[in-house]
Amino acid sequence: MKSLKKTTFLEAIAAAIDHEKSRFDFFSKTSDSLKSGEVQELFHQMALDGDANIKFIQDIYKQAEGKELPNLKQLSQIEKFHSSTIQKLMKKLDRNKSVSSGTDEKKALELAIREGEDARAFYAKLRHKFEDPKINLLFEKLAHFNESNTALLESQSMSLEQAKSKSQSFFWEDDQLLDEVTKSSGPAPKKKAAKKKGKKK
Repeated sequence: MKSLKKTTFLEAIAAAIDHEKSRFDFFSKTSDSLKSGEVQELFHQMALDGDANIKFIQDIYKQAEGKELPNLKQLSQIEKFHSSTIQKLMKKLDRNKSVSSGTDEKKALELAIREGEDARAFYAKLRHKFEDPKINLLFEKLAHFNESNTALLESQSMSLEQAKSKSQSFFWEDDQLLDEVTKSSGPAPKKKAAKKKGKKK
């Protein structure tokens, strides 16, 4: 296997695009399994953003090379891309995308956040490991890109938790429940009555 340092810019671009396609599949599949609501809409939007994310990577290539990214499917070296060192490493990022959350919104968000954190950490750790400075720049941009996406998911997760906590009623926040708790605590009122009788004497 070729050394990671010897990764070509095109191999890195192909691996990054392949990773984005697997993210699209994950968000699309998860969106279909969730009940209608804010979380489902967010996952649906993340799936729709897949094309924009791929264009983001294509634009990085265009800026670096001064030309459009060639059609990777038509290149004679397509098999080489799938067996490249960088591609094999990035396949390990799919561990969260292969888990099903079913209809559990919280689990779906946890998986998506973990996937985003894994990708950010991966890009950040490897962004200075290549001989080609264009790959280092690519990975630096992708690290920031994943950080922004993960922050959006974390915000949605916090919103979900806050909504759930607001739906819970505690007796000290509800006057009717507070009255019921006070009435059922029997001994306290009797003690007050005993004190009053003592004062009259």
